[in-house]
Amino acid sequence: MSKEQQNKSYRHPAFKGLSDGDLVSVYNMTSIKKSDSGTVLVKEGDSDQTMYLILGGSARLIKNTNGHARQIATLRQGDSVPVASSFKNGTRAVSVVVSEPLTAFVLDERNLNALPPQVQLTIYKNLNSSASRQVHNLTLRQINLSNRNKRLTSNVARFFQVKNDQYVDSEMIHGILKGIPRLPMYANRLAVVILDENVSARDVAELAKLDPSLVSVVLKTVNSAFYGFKNKISDFQHAVLLLGLNQVYQLVMDVGIRSTMPKTAEFKELIFHSMAVSFMGFEISQLSNMKRAAALSTIGLLHDIGKSVIMLLKRQYPQWELLLGMLDHAKLGSLLLREWNIPDIVCRSLEYQCYPEWLPPGEIPEEHRESVAALFIAHLCYEYFRGEKEINLPTIFLGEYMDVLNRPERSIAELVEKRLLPSLNKKMKTFPEDMRGFLTTGANNILKKGGKTSVTQSVTVHG
Repeated sequence: MSKEQQNKSYRHPAFKGLSDGDLVSVYNMTSIKKSDSGTVLVKEGDSDQTMYLILGGSARLIKNTNGHARQIATLRQGDSVPVASSFKNGTRAVSVVVSEPLTAFVLDERNLNALPPQVQLTIYKNLNSSASRQVHNLTLRQINLSNRNKRLTSNVARFFQVKNDQYVDSEMIHGILKGIPRLPMYANRLAVVILDENVSARDVAELAKLDPSLVSVVLKTVNSAFYGFKNKISDFQHAVLLLGLNQVYQLVMDVGIRSTMPKTAEFKELIFHSMAVSFMGFEISQLSNMKRAAALSTIGLLHDIGKSVIMLLKRQYPQWELLLGMLDHAKLGSLLLREWNIPDIVCRSLEYQCYPEWLPPGEIPEEHRESVAALFIAHLCYEYFRGEKEINLPTIFLGEYMDVLNRPERSIAELVEKRLLPSLNKKMKTFPEDMRGFLTTGANNILKKGGKTSVTQSVTVHG
């Protein structure tokens, strides 16, 4: 018996219940197709009316979602690929790609319709039964995956909690933190005031009157090449009106943080990163109508303070570099800010900042969920500006964290290009020069890659 005869002697489940005479009629209407691994049997969106009944080998069902190809199932001997007209809009809902060398009966819709009505009915009933089994198996698989994900989520959350308890109880960690220089008094006081959602520019100006060092820091920085104003600014309130309360606050906190750390390239890079995340976090929180948008400025500026501590310790104790690299920067930063008497919303947001990479929002306490979501999304936007491809970013739970902020966007690219960039562009003149350069370069790189938005190529700032 030839191999083709052997293949035709195999009664595919679609032919169950057909008489030998009916089978002869069917076989006369079919051909046998052999395909090598990697062959695209059918392509998503096509409207061809060909049915494939698999006799041997295997193939993957591939679905395109948000520009990414994802395998959703595997077809093997006895399975089938129905004609396109079987789907809702008359086109293929998925692609089928051969995994292992595949042999299949090929039956197009024209030949199928030429068969006797009773034969057609039997084949369709069998295919429907087969499809029901596949749906049932996929449902069971989905349930198993869901249960596995719940167990994994529970284990990861327990791991984070154990680490948290160990840090809180560690005398060594607390000893390390007590040796870190504190934030200047003006920065600490301003951090507490700014977190009041009812604070005004006048309140901050009144605070400044009581602290000459705060006024000095603002005026010295705002008149430096860092901002590039043409005319000298000699009044604190003028600076607030010109830059905006949030920008002045970020300026003060930035200078305060810099005063606690060495003036090296790696520290400067980390501080710039924090400042960029702060600007983006504040903007995202405003776009999302968060009640305490100003809190995101503080959270963004301080979110990597734990990394700064680890870098500082590595400089002081190079022989411990490997061990110091294992410290949890998020928990370390949270504990340090408690030592500095920074408000709890900031400390706790830092503590949970790594959760979104591994856990859904439900694992974060509700009172901190919104601020952690905004920080997480701001961080992803920063990486996107730097040129990182979104597919390489930790976006497993991105959609759920977007929902926390009531954001309609489903991707970082969509958020950056449609909302964040246009909003930042309106405030471009109030940003420090290096931040303007970063945003402009990032936006124009996005434009070159096919994005829809670009910021102003050059910005002239008038004092």
